[in-house]
Amino acid sequence: MAKQANGFLGGFSGRLGPAVGYQWNGRWCVRALPRIVTNPRTEAQQEHRAMFKQEVLLAAQMRWAVNVGMKEVARQMGMTAQNLFVKANQQAFSMVDGELEVDYPALQVSLGPVAPVAITNVEFGMMNDELIVHFEKNPEHRAASAYDSVFLWIYSPEAGKGYLTNAVYRRAKRFDVLLPEWLVGQELHLYAFVQDKAGRCSATAYGTPADTNGSPEIEEAPEAAETEESAATGSRGGFIGSAVVEERIRGAGRSRGVSRQVCSNQSA
Repeated sequence: MAKQANGFLGGFSGRLGPAVGYQWNGRWCVRALPRIVTNPRTEAQQEHRAMFKQEVLLAAQMRWAVNVGMKEVARQMGMTAQNLFVKANQQAFSMVDGELEVDYPALQVSLGPVAPVAITNVEFGMMNDELIVHFEKNPEHRAASAYDSVFLWIYSPEAGKGYLTNAVYRRAKRFDVLLPEWLVGQELHLYAFVQDKAGRCSATAYGTPADTNGSPEIEEAPEAAETEESAATGSRGGFIGSAVVEERIRGAGRSRGVSRQVCSNQSA
């Protein structure tokens, strides 16, 4: 720090060439402009960059769920859904030996004010490619519409991608899923979230097939004509077949307000 030699214009404040003028204790002072390091390469900075790069890669793998579950909040914040995913999940990320460690149960793929659901049981059916996921309509005991849409995102770290199911009504309280071949036998992480008619979403509910309570039990399928859920989702109870999956993908955007692109992402 040095005192300014006041000229006929007096002291100055702000940048002037390589110097910065300011006032301190009633005196005009000057100091050198700090050197700007445009590309710091400290060990901590390099680790931070490596971690951020892997977080962005994970966000891309999660994009089919995130672009639905975080779209509305991200729009309000003026950022992309994938950037919001990275920002919202910092507590779930850490670096171990140069690799990104993810606390999968803590991940959020959706954000919003809508009352959430809770995954209560996950069962495999008679074959490993059949999955039944039970959920509670509203574990927080807040008012919620029975006709809110509930989505299920099934993610495999080994495959580096996931599968977004078509939506079911909140009142259905279960998903019957025929897994794509590339998810069969993989480590699976399940994320359920709710979207209301206004496009707002809930926080994320987590579950895995390891959460099974007891041996798998398949509920009897109700008659298709007896439930409104059957008419809305194209399911007749039990497990859906490949032909039904294709029809649900084609009709999702028309009947439930879900874009075809989102529901047909499975191998992206």
